[in-house]
Amino acid sequence: MNNVINILRLIIPAFLLSVSGYTQTELITPLSFNQALKQFNSNNYRESTFDTLDLDINAFWDDFSQDFPTPKPEFWMDNFVYINSSLPYKPMSYNVATFDGLNEIGNPYNPGVTNSKGSIADRLTSVPINLLKYTDADSIYLSFFYQPQGIGDAPESFDSLVLEFKPVKYWNGNTWDSTAWVRMWSMEGSSLHPFKQVIIKVPMYLIDTSQTVDTIAYFYHSAFQFRFMNYGNLAGNMDHWHLDYVYLNKGRHMNDLYYKDMSITKLPLSLLKDYRSMPWAHFDRESSLLRSTLKIYARNMSDQPLNLIGRCGVIDTIDHEYLLFSGDNKTVYKNDTALTLAFNVRDSLQTGKIKNADTVILRVELSSRIIDDYKSNDLSVLYQEFNNFYAYDDGIPEMGYGIYPGNFSQVAYKFKAGNIPNEDSLRGIYMFFNRSDENVSNMAFKILIWNKGDYKTEPVVIETHIPDIDPVNGNGFYYFPFDTILSIKSDFYIGWEQNAEYYLNIGLDMNYYELLEDTFPVTANPNIFYKTYSDWKSSSAKGALMIRPLFSSKSLEPSSIQMADKVENQISVYPNPAYDYLFINGIDEGNMDLFDCQGKLIKSCTCFNNDRIDISELNPGLYIVRITEHITNKMEFKKVIVK
Repeated sequence: MNNVINILRLIIPAFLLSVSGYTQTELITPLSFNQALKQFNSNNYRESTFDTLDLDINAFWDDFSQDFPTPKPEFWMDNFVYINSSLPYKPMSYNVATFDGLNEIGNPYNPGVTNSKGSIADRLTSVPINLLKYTDADSIYLSFFYQPQGIGDAPESFDSLVLEFKPVKYWNGNTWDSTAWVRMWSMEGSSLHPFKQVIIKVPMYLIDTSQTVDTIAYFYHSAFQFRFMNYGNLAGNMDHWHLDYVYLNKGRHMNDLYYKDMSITKLPLSLLKDYRSMPWAHFDRESSLLRSTLKIYARNMSDQPLNLIGRCGVIDTIDHEYLLFSGDNKTVYKNDTALTLAFNVRDSLQTGKIKNADTVILRVELSSRIIDDYKSNDLSVLYQEFNNFYAYDDGIPEMGYGIYPGNFSQVAYKFKAGNIPNEDSLRGIYMFFNRSDENVSNMAFKILIWNKGDYKTEPVVIETHIPDIDPVNGNGFYYFPFDTILSIKSDFYIGWEQNAEYYLNIGLDMNYYELLEDTFPVTANPNIFYKTYSDWKSSSAKGALMIRPLFSSKSLEPSSIQMADKVENQISVYPNPAYDYLFINGIDEGNMDLFDCQGKLIKSCTCFNNDRIDISELNPGLYIVRITEHITNKMEFKKVIVK
């Protein structure tokens, strides 16, 4: 076990809060996986066919504002980068392409090798672009924005981000090479800075006389391509670079750096003041639990003032009725701004219209109604869930959290109780376990519950163990049901105590700062406390622990999340929310039945493992998917949102 801390010291020295010998301390570590890529790319078939791009018909422009975590196949040839909004800081629009040390299915390129610096990791390769009919006079330029680190891991100075062009042929001084790529730009690693724009001419010829032997490249051919690559550590989710707003077109020039575009740069924030989710019955339409206002974060990509016509809509996904629709206008003179919408959510959200008192899912839309040249980044959407659990986290870990060495250390996580009905009690908790380099499956630990409002009192103790973590399919939320009914009527704490020296590695959501309405994760989470030996301390962690207490009037074992004591294969349906397709995993053969929220059967078909189901004809809303296995007649139900 001593190797754990030695490995972590090598990989993540910047994230060690303080480690000295065997002193127990908080340990915050980067991830060794990416669950979103693992789930999506392992269960989605990417079309191998593509169309060569014609600049006379369409320019090459992609700001990655999409609903899935992989690049658009109409623009990009590979799936190595991660499309997300959780790792960049103040992007040009609300998604970017992130380069790291993980492959296309979210695993390290070279796990456990901590000195793999300077190695090629992710690639992002454009589709072929036909430049055969153009000359230098057509003035073809490529521009893009880049940022190191974001809120992730800073690439070191020996790491880099690189841009290369693909010539039809390349004279290397001795022979013509038809497989070569030519480096056109690179940037060495550094700590965080704002996104910077780069613009580069695509020349017809490039003659390099700086080498011992002159080299010649010819780029204006029928299958020109460009690609970005990062050089960095191949052992995990580290050395982050973020790419945004990639634009290639003819008729440009070196100072063509502005665009008639008002882009939305953030997804909507939770409607709840303190949580991402809480039980609807505990919310009980109490307006004081709501956020006071919402903001549209937008960026004026032009050098001229643009009018931000901000609109906000909150829609009940069950009956498709608007619970709120309002907005405000603001002239944006500089690069980026925040528009606080001129309504008060606490007074304006019409929760009385909601008839469903169980799980409630609201669609929150923030948009800009300006008429500009790029429409894909004018709308951002959040699905606000009122489920049967409390959650500070957004469901996506950026880091891992634990105490090391962990023997007899304790962690307490505070939850502010809502209006808990008399019939509801704490029935279990979800815990998100990151995959670790060391196998900690089945290691014993204790779940601790302080239900009297004070973490310094004696807790309720539940003996349990870490579930088996699938080394192929990775991690996730695991549900620990409680045999004892625990009554909660006020603030409470959930935590754990370790029985041995190992690293528990609980998911840590670093976007918690947005819930606090901070501008960057600099404020420690005030709800986390830890105890080493005899002293309780406030945590230095700036994220949200991915622990979710579940409340109900009866014992529950949700089928949608793998149980702690049951590690057999689970049927999964994703992505969720879905757009054009649903993917089914974990079944050899069965039936798929899709129902709308009124119980009407919409679609039915036979399904197999890794099947792709076309749902492009469905209206947006909440649907129920029923999967029935043919051999066992086992039946599972999943809730899916269609956008």
